[in-house]
Amino acid sequence: MRFFETLAVFALAGSAAATPATVMRNGVQVRAEKKECLCQADAELVVDHYKKILNLWKPEYAAWLADDGFYDHSESINFIAGVPYGLNIFPNKTAFVGYETYTPDLIPLVIDRIGPYNCNEVAFIWSAKFTKVPGATPLPVRGITILGAVKKAGNWLIKTIDVEFSPQYIINLGGTATKPTPPPS
Repeated sequence: MRFFETLAVFALAGSAAATPATVMRNGVQVRAEKKECLCQADAELVVDHYKKILNLWKPEYAAWLADDGFYDHSESINFIAGVPYGLNIFPNKTAFVGYETYTPDLIPLVIDRIGPYNCNEVAFIWSAKFTKVPGATPLPVRGITILGAVKKAGNWLIKTIDVEFSPQYIINLGGTATKPTPPPS
């Protein structure tokens, strides 16, 4: 008899585990949506895809970008490009892929630290030493990027890019930056 009681408990537990979760919304019980979340390995993969895109663009890398809702935002880039504050430098995947195809960044990013990350975003700190000015000495640059990710057809895709970086980046592109006058002592 004890065996059948135990078996019944396991059967009930098994059927409860197989039953989709439900939540109450506005007094109505509805099925909860299954949420896909990044784990450490997923976060590292998404960051690696971004690094490869900036290091040496290849057309097949476009598959790592979400089709819907993609944007790339950077006030650092807006300043360099003379774009007004608050605008996305690349408002969609087509614009981003077009830029990378015809003017690839070719920036030797080194990922210094990955994290924190949550269900669909990962932050990381990067550095790079490069110059686009012939004969100039490359200056080290440091930046932080937050990638938004979405899982489609079993693959994590980059949906949003928010990036800011140190002013040496401007000099490495051939621009100028002057240090501010130190405050009086």
